[in-house]
Amino acid sequence: MKHRLAWIVALAVAGTALAGCTSKPTVKTPDGLQLVTAGTLTVCTNPPHKPMEYVDDSGNVVGFDVDLAQLVADELGTKLAMVQSDASQIASGAAMSAGQCDIGASSIAITQQRKQSVTFSVPYFAATQALTVKSDSGINGLADLSGKKLAVVDATTGADYANAQAGQNGYIVVTYTNPDDALNALTAGTSDAVLIDNAAAYAFVNGNPSTAVATEFQTGELYGMVAPQGANGQVLIDNINQALGTANTDGTYLKLYQKWIDPKATSASLPTG
Repeated sequence: MKHRLAWIVALAVAGTALAGCTSKPTVKTPDGLQLVTAGTLTVCTNPPHKPMEYVDDSGNVVGFDVDLAQLVADELGTKLAMVQSDASQIASGAAMSAGQCDIGASSIAITQQRKQSVTFSVPYFAATQALTVKSDSGINGLADLSGKKLAVVDATTGADYANAQAGQNGYIVVTYTNPDDALNALTAGTSDAVLIDNAAAYAFVNGNPSTAVATEFQTGELYGMVAPQGANGQVLIDNINQALGTANTDGTYLKLYQKWIDPKATSASLPTG
C-alpha cells in the first residue's frame, strides 16, 4: 500500500484562481455538519493524474478535481485542504473512516461495488479512452497498430480495453505504471500509440503539438466525488451536487474544462448517468 498521507497543501479560499468563480465567505457551514478540521473542507486525492490532480512545480496539488473541490468549499463557506492518500483507500472510503479527510476527489469511477462503501456525488466527468499518436503516424485506429506497440497504464480501463482488442488487431501491449511514462514513451519513440483516459490525452496533446488524439472509445466511465455513508456524508454530497449544478449552469464548469481538459472546447457540461 502506498503511503497513507504524504503531506497537506492548504488552498485559501481568498486566493483561488478559478475563472468565473467567486468565494462566498459569508456562507455558513450547514448545521450539524462535522468536518475533520473545523472551518476547512479536507479532500483526499491521489496524484499524479494530470490534468485531474497533480503536483505543480511549486509543490501544490492542482488540477480539474482540485478546482471543483474548491467550488464545494466555497459552497460550504470553508477553506480547502488537499490531502494525498492511497487511491484504493479513497475509493473504498477507508481514508474518510480513518479521519484523513471529509470527501474524496480523485478521478474515482462510479461503480456498483464502490457504492456499497461510499456515497457518490452526481457524475462530473465522462472518461473515454483516447488513442494518442504522433500526428504524422497515419494511425487512425487500433487496426492500424498491427505489429506495433501500444502503451497503456497498468490496472486501468484503458489497459483492459487494449488487452481485449489486442488479438484481433495484432499489436503488442506495453504497460507503464503512470500516465506520464506511457505518454513519454510515445514521444520517445518506444511506443507507437497510447490508450489512456481522454483528460490525460488532451492535456498531453495540448502541450505536444507533434501528437494528436486519433480516436476515442466509449467505455462508460463516469467520475464522481465520494463521501462517507450516513447523515454527515449525505450533507456533504448534497453540497457537492449543489456546487456542481451551479457550475454547470453558470458557465464555470465549461471554463474549468477549457482550463484543464481542452482549451478548444466550445461546450462542456456535467454528464448524465
